[in-house]
Amino acid sequence: MEAFLVSTGIVALAEMGDKTQIATVMLANAPVVWLGERVTRLVPMRVVQIVSALLFSVLGVLAL
Repeated sequence: MEAFLVSTGIVALAEMGDKTQIATVMLANAPVVWLGERVTRLVPMRVVQIVSALLFSVLGVLAL
């Protein structure tokens, strides 16, 4: 078991700073940030918070 944990930890550390990982995160997050900024201009922040809380709760229940 120790060898498994050590090798998993080494691979995780080696992959942390990978440039492709950073690019992938940017490609995934940048459009969401831009879209979210536009949505909050059109919809009141309180509505966004309520919808987000409901979606989070539903996904949490489904995960259980």
